[in-house]
Amino acid sequence: MVLGVIFGLFSALSQCFAYICSKKYIHKDGTPFQLLIASHLIIGGFAALCLGILLLKNDLPPFKNYWVELLKVTGFNIVGQMSFFLVIGKTEASRVAPLLGLKILFIALFGILFMKLHLGLWQWAAIIICCVGAMLSNWSGKSIPPAGALWLSATVISYSLTDISIKQLINGIENAGTKGLPAFFLAGGLTYFYLGIFSLLVMSAGRSVKLKHLKPALPFAVCWFGAMLLLFICFGLIGPLLGNIVQSGRGILSVIIGAALAGFGWTEYEEKLPRRIFLWRLTAALLITVSIVMFVLAKG
Repeated sequence: MVLGVIFGLFSALSQCFAYICSKKYIHKDGTPFQLLIASHLIIGGFAALCLGILLLKNDLPPFKNYWVELLKVTGFNIVGQMSFFLVIGKTEASRVAPLLGLKILFIALFGILFMKLHLGLWQWAAIIICCVGAMLSNWSGKSIPPAGALWLSATVISYSLTDISIKQLINGIENAGTKGLPAFFLAGGLTYFYLGIFSLLVMSAGRSVKLKHLKPALPFAVCWFGAMLLLFICFGLIGPLLGNIVQSGRGILSVIIGAALAGFGWTEYEEKLPRRIFLWRLTAALLITVSIVMFVLAKG
């Protein structure tokens, strides 16, 4: 469990930097749709390289064992990522990142409905505290505009379904004979390889995404692909619910990183907050971290 928590925290840190890179792209270089296609085309190349290395020593399990799960992961991922880019274009990354902690509520509900998940009283208390912390973060300072709140809801639900599907995909690959770390990397590699093919087809068929959009999308692609590989390992080791509670620590990281950016004068990416609002956001993010400890102790 400890190893899964460590991978989850490093994934959260990498995601924070990816959020900043996406904000920069949308502010200067292109639209959310252009970032979606350009970044996933680059990530698809990274995934193809990883798959090539992985398959030198491991056989590819038959698709019949997990193709449905792979389709769900890629589909929910596209919707969630596009919705997220639309949100990040309307507010700061340090505001959005803690609110993604609301995923654990939907993951718990979906897990109970579809995966026969059972939670104890203290686990439910941890989830509630995490959600309260996420909401307090939004109430500190200016609220997200209505359009942003709508896209945030779509992001949270789509990401929740993606996370559940990731665990199911890993289970399908392991049931097909590939176990442990290779299964985690294979799940991540296949997901982003096919998202890369999808992006290539969209880029070839349309005119809105061009080669010039690829280079500025590279920083986001690097941060995001690294975060997702760590995320797949985290979910494979400790599951999507606990994994998301661990990653909710990105709320603290995003608040601190956002304050640092504003302090350096990069206010086009993060607004400079009064000390009172900064401490309020930090307190809200700390509540989410407390929920991590509660959930781990309750799980035993």
